[in-house]
Amino acid sequence: MIRLIVCDLDETLLDREKNVSAGNRAAIRAFEASGGLFVPCTGRIYTSLERTLRQLDALGKAGHYVISTNGALISENSGKVCCAKGVPADKVQALIAYARSHGMGVEVFAEDGTLYHEALDERELRDLPLFVDDPLPLPEDVSFLKDIGVAKMLYERWDMPYLKQFAEQMDPSLKEGLEISFSSDRYIEINAAGVNKGEGLRMLAEMLKIDMAQTMAIGDNFNDLEMIRVAGIGVAVANAPEAIREAADVVLEADHEHDAVAEAIERFAL
Repeated sequence: MIRLIVCDLDETLLDREKNVSAGNRAAIRAFEASGGLFVPCTGRIYTSLERTLRQLDALGKAGHYVISTNGALISENSGKVCCAKGVPADKVQALIAYARSHGMGVEVFAEDGTLYHEALDERELRDLPLFVDDPLPLPEDVSFLKDIGVAKMLYERWDMPYLKQFAEQMDPSLKEGLEISFSSDRYIEINAAGVNKGEGLRMLAEMLKIDMAQTMAIGDNFNDLEMIRVAGIGVAVANAPEAIREAADVVLEADHEHDAVAEAIERFAL
């Protein structure tokens, strides 16, 4: 019996217009009516999810949760942060300096929910309002970040082969103590070591006293890999790359444009 489903958002739950389809909403409602808990598990920051949580009828609700910034933050939808593990402050400074010296776009997800950005390309700037209401330009002096904490950082460029080469060639001392992953064909995702969606799932399941065998994880990309591996049932949507499909227990017939999450719930959780 599946009691907890954690689900990626972009290219998994959401369609290309960043909406939760009627079919997915109906399946999620049926799962929750049966006593289950559906939890978005995303690389985004928890304050950027109002639109999605409203569509899930979970906005502001106690007893409903979000795992955000790849597992660095677990928050209750009432606004309470339950768990936080951010990027070390000295690494934040060094990572920003490295991005600036290499002309790399950067996004900084502060633990207070603010998103700061710098040197993003036009497509990314155009899409930012879909994810967060008030993104702010990153100031030249970033020393203030040590006081508020950083849950996650992104390096951004619409060229995944370049990003993988860039990450490979980063100074090993800079990468030490960090978790590096990739997503959405344009991001290097940077978290503190040991932070990933799988660990976020483990922490939430422990907090809620749910056995891992009673969990299901649904995703599509490389930052979903650990949660797919550790869940009781690890599910890849049809649009997932081959490496994710191979790691999953189940590969769905549907993609994110065709109610993939509804397929997973109807097959394994109802």
